[in-house]
Amino acid sequence: MTIKAKLILLVVLAGAATVGTSLFGIYAELKGHELAEKNHELRIMPIDHVGTSVQLLNQMTTQSLLALQHDPQGRTAAMHAHGIDQHMDIIRDNLAALEDVNAKIAAIKHRQTESNEAQQALFATQEELVNVAFVPLIEKLEEGNFVGAQALLILTLTEVLPSFEQAASHYEGILRGNMEEELERTSERVEQDVLISIGITLLNVLIIIAIAAWIIHGVTRGLKAADRFATNFAEGNLNEPVTLDSRDEIAEIITHMNTARESLRDTLKRIGEASEQLASAAEETSAVSEQTDRGVARQMQEIEQVAAAMNEMTATVEDVARNASDASSSAQAANDSAKHGQTILGNAVNAVGILSDEIRQSSDTIDSLKAESEEIGKVLDVIGAIADQTNLLALNAAIEAARAGEHGRGFAVVAEEVRALASRTQGSTEEIHGMIDRLQSRSNAAVAAMQRAHNQVDHSTQAMSETEAALGEIANGVNGINDLNFQIASAAEQQSAVAEEVNRNVQTIAQISEESAQGATQTKTASAELARLAEELQARLAGFKL
Repeated sequence: MTIKAKLILLVVLAGAATVGTSLFGIYAELKGHELAEKNHELRIMPIDHVGTSVQLLNQMTTQSLLALQHDPQGRTAAMHAHGIDQHMDIIRDNLAALEDVNAKIAAIKHRQTESNEAQQALFATQEELVNVAFVPLIEKLEEGNFVGAQALLILTLTEVLPSFEQAASHYEGILRGNMEEELERTSERVEQDVLISIGITLLNVLIIIAIAAWIIHGVTRGLKAADRFATNFAEGNLNEPVTLDSRDEIAEIITHMNTARESLRDTLKRIGEASEQLASAAEETSAVSEQTDRGVARQMQEIEQVAAAMNEMTATVEDVARNASDASSSAQAANDSAKHGQTILGNAVNAVGILSDEIRQSSDTIDSLKAESEEIGKVLDVIGAIADQTNLLALNAAIEAARAGEHGRGFAVVAEEVRALASRTQGSTEEIHGMIDRLQSRSNAAVAAMQRAHNQVDHSTQAMSETEAALGEIANGVNGINDLNFQIASAAEQQSAVAEEVNRNVQTIAQISEESAQGATQTKTASAELARLAEELQARLAGFKL
């Protein structure tokens, strides 16, 4: 059993003993309280009730005597400032109270026959006293028969009242005797309970002491085993294990300590083997350190050459970056010129487009003029036909006038004038028709010229558009060149920065090489110290019994 379980058992038993003792004490106290309540209920309370009954009857007797003093025939009636009803009310109230007290006494049932008989005797004498003395007395007083009431009080009440007082005294004496006997029994029970509680407490203490001694014995055995282990460990003896035939926590600790001893023993063995290997490795490390020292020296020479080459490469990269920057500036200027030329060509293309539109409008106007001249020619043809008809009519009129002789002379003159006018009209019409023919011929020539000019303008516009596109491509190409130059410059700057970083790294490597050389020297020294420590470690391990 583990120490924890033992301690839990000890605590549980101690707690159970404490609880058991407390419960027994509580039981004994409750039992005593119960007995006291019974004693109070069965003996003390009846004694009190009997006393109350006697007191009520005595008070009724007193009030009866006071009521008799209210006799009008007597000399004492004038001495009372109150009426007889006051005394009668008190008597009646006492009778009612007496009935309540009798009910309480009757509710008490005694175990002893003597007590019950005394109780019944009390009730009998009390009933006789009330029925024979006080009830008739009250009736006579109510009737005003003071003489009869006084005779009844003197003869009957004085005779029955002592019997009641004797019965009450006898019943009270029996109750007091029973109470004393019960008190003695209660005292004996309390003493018995105290002895039982002491016995239970002593038994619990003995059990707890036995369990505590058992626990202490187990712990002491475990501590002695641990002391043997510590003594062996202090002496360097790791061969002898320590055993403990128990199942508590100390046994587990001893088991773990034995496991640790075995682990330490194996570790020390491995340390011994490792120390031998360490001594051999220290010698090899010393030789390697010498080779490292020589290699670091060669490395420093090569690093110096690399540093010189990096300086030259840095200067070359700076030249490339500078030339790339100049080329980028020139490409930017060419790009600006190409964009300016492209803008001028765009403006020229727009102007030629406007000229083409105006030529097209002029050609349309000439076409309209040609059509209108043709309409005029048609009108002139109509006018010519009219002139021919007029001339023919004038000729006919002249012939008719010649036939008329003298009568037609005036008509012949008019006809001649008409014919002359028709001839001039025909001539003018022919001249106008010639002019219109010439106008149409020239209009056709102008339309053809306009068409050729329009075609030439279209060719020029197309050529300018192609030129503008070519300039755009040139600008784009220049932009590409400019971007490439910028990338070349950026790459050159980055390469320059990288070269400087490499140069710094080379210098750092050179510094590290120097430190490595110093470290190689220190390693050599440390290897010698390590070999010495390995020998010392082997010497110390020899002090353990493995």
